[in-house]
Amino acid sequence: MTTAVAARATAPAARVPRRRAMLALAGVESVRFLRHPLTIAALLLFVSPWVYDVVTGTTDRYPVLHDQAVDLQIPGIFLLGGGALVVANLNALRAHRHHTDALYSVLVLPDPWRTAAFLLAPLPYAAAVGALVTARVGVLALLPGAAGRPDPAELAATPAFVLLLAAIGVLLAKLLRSALVAPLAMFAFAVAAFVALVAAARGNTALRLLLPVMFTELPFSLPADLVDRPSLRHLAYLAGLAALVAVAAVARSGARGRPVVAALVLATVVTATAGAAQFRTDDALRRAAVTATENPAATQTCHRRGDVTYCPFDDFTAWITGWEAVVQGVRRAVPPAAGTDPPLAVRQRVWAHGYPTGSVVAADETGANAAWERAAAAAGTPAVIPVGTRWGDDTSEATFAASVAHRLMTGSAFTPNGTVCGARGALLVWLVGQATPATAKGLRDLDAASWGGLVFVDFTTFMNLSVPDRDAGPGLAALGRPPAEVGALVAAHWTELTDPATPADRFATLAGVPIAPEPPVGERTVCAT
Repeated sequence: MTTAVAARATAPAARVPRRRAMLALAGVESVRFLRHPLTIAALLLFVSPWVYDVVTGTTDRYPVLHDQAVDLQIPGIFLLGGGALVVANLNALRAHRHHTDALYSVLVLPDPWRTAAFLLAPLPYAAAVGALVTARVGVLALLPGAAGRPDPAELAATPAFVLLLAAIGVLLAKLLRSALVAPLAMFAFAVAAFVALVAAARGNTALRLLLPVMFTELPFSLPADLVDRPSLRHLAYLAGLAALVAVAAVARSGARGRPVVAALVLATVVTATAGAAQFRTDDALRRAAVTATENPAATQTCHRRGDVTYCPFDDFTAWITGWEAVVQGVRRAVPPAAGTDPPLAVRQRVWAHGYPTGSVVAADETGANAAWERAAAAAGTPAVIPVGTRWGDDTSEATFAASVAHRLMTGSAFTPNGTVCGARGALLVWLVGQATPATAKGLRDLDAASWGGLVFVDFTTFMNLSVPDRDAGPGLAALGRPPAEVGALVAAHWTELTDPATPADRFATLAGVPIAPEPPVGERTVCAT
């Protein structure tokens, strides 16, 4: 009797194609995956910063698209990927959690095919993640100040990593039947990612490249043609890892035979080959980075706006409008002829090769400032004003305004020791603060973060200017007076105020603002001349 019932139960199973049944189960599981509360919560958390930026008007107006694609990987991995790992693990453990394992023996699909269905279930979710990431970068690309171009392989990395973590969730369900394992595994990955990030900051790129998440080494953006992230090879590495984990999960479910062995070997070869290929260097890219660092004029296109020349890397041409607003804001308060011999020029700079990762090195120590100035002069733009590849935040605009002001006052954007004292220092601070609302806010932020002096620094160009607190005080106080009134005094006494021998007390007297007492002789700052 029992034998007859078993025969009738298994007869339909033999006649039903397992592949069709597996795909049907995967379709049902994909719907469950998408509507799981953890999936919905992860998606909402992922998009919440974008909604906040739109509502508050804080969206980055000058996004670098190829960096945005990488920046989205971090929340994508820990929110969307972490959610996928836990949801996939819970779905694969459903029968165990509901104590229905024994009933599976009478179903159409054996365990390896059911495991394959669970591995296919996250595909629609990964496609939604890919569409979401692409849409976000696409919206940013429509902004007038967008720079660079996104790499499709870097856009695809986030959904690929989501699939990898989902496969890990299924494998963990086959190895350990506990719902606590998946969150602990995600925590372990977060710790490993943090260790790799610290190692990369100290100059160790091996851990950074072997981790599934792609971190950038430099604290600033590069032109798209100079980015050395092995994005396509990294995507292949992710795909190989995901395939390797998926094959391991199917094998753990009981699958055997040549197809499983062949798939395992193929996944291992792809993973090892793509992982090793990430360490391959590109000599042509290295030469281009050296050229962009030492002689940027060779890779830039100059544009004339009025009597000022702007020379950006081609990816950053859209930023000229923002630079021009700051330049004209600073010049508005100075005599028309100030700083026009040689003519004003702004040239973008970036330390694309030989950046001292993991250490703090001033550009003057390496001779970079002098070399940049010589290369700029040879290109027909002497006494050029440097600008970096970071823009749109208030402190970057304030730092650039300080370079413009110093160039107008002294004929150079740099000083021998980076310190600007006396009336020059007070005047520089006032010129920065009155230029635009963004530079005024950036000046306040820099003042709040500085101690002993007001420091303007751009790590892209290693431009560094510092104004001692006593000399910066009258400039900050003068910002509280009517700009036209102070501007008239500045124009009338320009030669005197830009003389390095004029003390800050003279600026304070002219502007009618207070100044702190002179510090003891041994505590006074050594100033540039």
